[in-house]
Amino acid sequence: MKFDELPENWTHLPLDDAPLAAGVIDLILGYADRLRNSMLVLPCDHYDVGLPAPLVVGETDWSETYAERRRGLAVLPQLPAAGFVVAVSSRRRLASSVVRGWLRSVEDVLDASGQSLLAFGVADTDSVVIVGGRAARNGSLGAMAG
Repeated sequence: MKFDELPENWTHLPLDDAPLAAGVIDLILGYADRLRNSMLVLPCDHYDVGLPAPLVVGETDWSETYAERRRGLAVLPQLPAAGFVVAVSSRRRLASSVVRGWLRSVEDVLDASGQSLLAFGVADTDSVVIVGGRAARNGSLGAMAG
């Protein structure tokens, strides 16, 4: 789902649905963010609904080692959120090995803290694909915005 196809009540819906999560990522991670290798972290409440406090970190080095990724993601357990939607983005589609590495790092950090990964998306300038988290298992597999 593209951002302009989001239902009017999307701010009240759980983000463990792949098409909905893809649309929300598409809305929040704008074109300029994607050009800047940005990571989106959207905290969610106990009902899996996104909180109005997304974090977008630009100029992310996607080639970081596992240890470097874990150090950078150490802030997640400190945020008062039950779960998260996370997305990585770049001008062009990231290599699958890079995506898998970041997904694994996010999963490991959240598993250790007891928080949930609701959706993990990959965005480029044309699309968003949900590749991990609960949404990848519960929603339409391979849900895409683009």
